[in-house]
Amino acid sequence: MTKPHKIYALATSAADALGYRGQKAVAEAAEGNDYRIVGGHMVRLLLHVYPAANAVPRSTTDADTAIGSLEIAAPMIRNFLAQNFTKQGGNLFYQELAPEQRVEINLLAPRTGNAPGIRPQTVPGVGQIDTLIELAYVFNHPPLIIDVEADLGDGETLNYQTRIPNLEEALVLKAFAWSERRKDKDLADLNTLLEIREAHPEVPWRLNESNLIGFRKDTVRILQPLTGALSKKRTRFPVPEALEKLRFAALITKHCNGT
Repeated sequence: MTKPHKIYALATSAADALGYRGQKAVAEAAEGNDYRIVGGHMVRLLLHVYPAANAVPRSTTDADTAIGSLEIAAPMIRNFLAQNFTKQGGNLFYQELAPEQRVEINLLAPRTGNAPGIRPQTVPGVGQIDTLIELAYVFNHPPLIIDVEADLGDGETLNYQTRIPNLEEALVLKAFAWSERRKDKDLADLNTLLEIREAHPEVPWRLNESNLIGFRKDTVRILQPLTGALSKKRTRFPVPEALEKLRFAALITKHCNGT
C-alpha cells in the first residue's frame, strides 16, 4: 500500500466543519473495513492533495460514504450508533450538535449488473441501502489514503485517516452522477476534477487513450457531448455561476478524448 498523503484542512464554513466531523466518524466506525469517502468531500480532499489554482472549492455537509460490501453495513451501523448517531432509514445517519448543526453520513454500496442509477438493496437487520454499479469499478482500484489534520477554526482540531477514490475513479463517479441527475453541483465537481488533472499531469490517467472499455468508455461517452452544449450561450441544464463554460469544455476535449 502506498504511503498516505498528509493534508492540513482549514474549515472555512460551518458546512466544512460538519463534513470533517462526519469523515472522522466514518473512519472510526470503519474499524479497518474497506470504504471510500465519495461525493463533494471526495472532491475537496482531492483538491487538498492536488492543489489547482483554477479550481473553485465547493462546500457540502453530508459525508457520502461507500462501503466495500453490504456485509460490513451492520457492524458499521453499530459503531455509528455507539457514537450517538441516529439512524434514519437504512443508510442515513445523523448527529445533532446544535440547532442547524447536524452531522450527516449517507452509506452507499457497490452492486453488479448493468442497470444504471441508484437501486436500494435490503440488508437483513439493517434496512435498505442504496447501491450503484459504478462503485464496483471504484473498489476494483486501490484507494488514495489521506492523513487529515482538520482545523475547525474554533480552537478544535481533528486528526484522522481517511480514504477516497483516486482522481480518475472520482471523475467516473461524478460523470455517472451527472448523467443520472443533471445537477449543477456535479458539473462543478467535474470541472474541479479536470482542473486537478490539468494542474497535475503526473497523476495516472487513461481517459484519453484509445480502445477504452467499460466504465472508462462510458465516462467519455457521457462527457464528450457536454463540449457542444457548453459552447452555447444557453444550456438546457443548470450551470454553476462561477463555472467558465468554454474552459470546462476545453478541459473535457483535452483530457477525455479517448475512443
